[in-house]
Amino acid sequence: MKESEWSLGMQLSRSYYAFKRAAAKRMEAFGLTPEQFSVLSELAKQDGVSQKQLAFVTERDQTTIGKILDKLGKKELIVRTPDPRDRRAVLLLMTREGRDIVDRLGPELDQLQLEAFRGLSREQIEQLKDTLETIHRNVT
Repeated sequence: MKESEWSLGMQLSRSYYAFKRAAAKRMEAFGLTPEQFSVLSELAKQDGVSQKQLAFVTERDQTTIGKILDKLGKKELIVRTPDPRDRRAVLLLMTREGRDIVDRLGPELDQLQLEAFRGLSREQIEQLKDTLETIHRNVT
């Protein structure tokens, strides 16, 4: 089958996996998986959240998030600290090492995105984002 005959879903999937492989290669240099980096990058935006909140914003279940957090904790990139408002709960905080990785890896991923969107105008990129968001809403 020629590329031009692929369905839109197949083209979306193909593009997603190519981008994910390229991003994963960059993350691997820092000892991270894409899943681990997505959790770290969310904590960089909003440090001091609960595991439940993090699961919600990353669209993962709490068990999966727990496993990712365990690995990040072993790498000393995050710490769990008691929630002063609820003794049963913990808050998740990035360590200096975790923040350093996000600060160093973020620009590399920004560059990858620029390369991926080369040849597209700002308007085309915005339209693509809007279209993908609509597709996401339609299927969730």
